[in-house]
Amino acid sequence: MSTDRGRFGAGDGQLRDAVRARAVVLRAIRQFFDRRGFLEVDPPQVATSPGLEVHLDAMRVDLRAGMGGRPVVRYLTTSPEYYCKRLLSAGFERIYALQHAFRSGESGAHHNPEFMMLEWYRAGAGWRHIAADVRALLGHCASALRAAGFDGACGERSRYDPQQPWTRLGVRAALRRWAGFDPIGPPDRVLARARRAGVEVRAGDTVADVLVQALVERVEPRLRDLPVVVLAPWPAVLASLARPVPGRPELAERFEVYLRGVELANGFGELTDAGEQRRRFEQDLADRQRLGKPAYPMDERFLAALADGMPPASGVALGVDRMLMALLGLGNVRGVMAFPFDQA
Repeated sequence: MSTDRGRFGAGDGQLRDAVRARAVVLRAIRQFFDRRGFLEVDPPQVATSPGLEVHLDAMRVDLRAGMGGRPVVRYLTTSPEYYCKRLLSAGFERIYALQHAFRSGESGAHHNPEFMMLEWYRAGAGWRHIAADVRALLGHCASALRAAGFDGACGERSRYDPQQPWTRLGVRAALRRWAGFDPIGPPDRVLARARRAGVEVRAGDTVADVLVQALVERVEPRLRDLPVVVLAPWPAVLASLARPVPGRPELAERFEVYLRGVELANGFGELTDAGEQRRRFEQDLADRQRLGKPAYPMDERFLAALADGMPPASGVALGVDRMLMALLGLGNVRGVMAFPFDQA
């Protein structure tokens, strides 16, 4: 078993430098949003509903309600999203949350079960405004690291150049180009096209299942050759909590930002229709059951907030550990965590 003294002294102190660089970035993030009139909020991390995203699994928490109270089940949140949107519905206009999120089963070069999530939202803004925020934030944090002497100090030179171009690419175009099929159309036709293109389609797979597989296997590897890519818009079957593109119901106002093939941020022009959101939640729960995944409670308070009247808004979730990893020129999030999962 390695000791902390040995870990922080290894590699010419790269991990020690990364811990200090993390402090620089956290200060820079708060400075960025404070200067732009955003309010930092503090959503709960132990919740009744952790989120219903089909491909995310939560961590269950068993506790008692009060001293000697009845046992209750809660979950560590996979994201503060529902709570931030409840605050938008309550009248807050520019907010951000910087806190840990928790996802079971996620481990690898770009994943840790516990990680730092940054989310921010703007009432009355479109998704392009939020994407512009992402670009400005990356530049701000890169400048802060350079000023503190950390640019590339922990690895190779930073893989992010604030002057490099950003490429926007629709998911439909990306799948046509690199996966060899069109993801838009009747489900049976899309699945048939995917099979002809050589994508594995298993019995019971939905269009969403196949598109996610094609994106991971055929599109994301190609993005490694491009500096920064904004994937937008997305097929409606992968809308998550995004609203439809006006006049194009087959597409959704969702965007993701990739830096050299690493997903940094996932954002939406936010869905505000409570009825449509409930329908999507019901579909998510059905898909989780189909895949043998745990079924979590539906967040009725969030749905009630939408019904009360959430204003038009856009928002994004950004992985702070991945961003720091990229800005320091590292290839593994362990290199920017003082205590990754196996050391916690």
